[in-house]
Amino acid sequence: MKLEEIVDFWSQQRQNEQGQWIHPADDPFFQSAPHSFNLEFPVSPYVGDILNAPIIVLGANAGYDPQLTLSEFPDVETIERYVARVSAPSDADWVFVSKYYGGVNYGPLLADGRAALINACPYRSPKISAEPDNRRLLARLPSTSFTRRWLLEAVVPMARAKIRLIVAKRPGLWKLPASLRDVEGVVFDPAPISPQITNGPWAIVQATLHAG
Repeated sequence: MKLEEIVDFWSQQRQNEQGQWIHPADDPFFQSAPHSFNLEFPVSPYVGDILNAPIIVLGANAGYDPQLTLSEFPDVETIERYVARVSAPSDADWVFVSKYYGGVNYGPLLADGRAALINACPYRSPKISAEPDNRRLLARLPSTSFTRRWLLEAVVPMARAKIRLIVAKRPGLWKLPASLRDVEGVVFDPAPISPQITNGPWAIVQATLHAG
């Protein structure tokens, strides 16, 4: 699989007949299973220049807060700009990202192109660890298997070649093979619940950036 296929895939997100933002391959599964994902806003598969950033952070899923999310998508123009960023991440201005990332230590790296975050699940919910219906649905979605396969086939080889550093910040939903813990270009954060990349992995991030 090629690196750019993740962008080709998520450029297909659109509103269905019910006005829900879903990838077309996932739509039938959403219509046939219980879930509490909020589909009123565009999905968030990644944040940052996913094609060129040397640091790739693995996230869980796109968050949702009734007030905060609405403030990030106040009108049609804002939604259109966001969808355009997902479709052309390397040409986009990521300085303005979700306010959540303004409070984490890797937020400035997302903004300036040195890091990108990719979610195991791009669909929005408040706390997926407390949402069993959503986790069951996630396991069945074609987009889940596609994104995982993209990571393993396109990005992990780059990590092995020391072209990328993968920071497994929220690895639970990714179902990663245990063998990745032996790959030098992959680092697992020992505190996935913490919103910050913690000290040990953060030191490796800084060393990688300085070496580059």
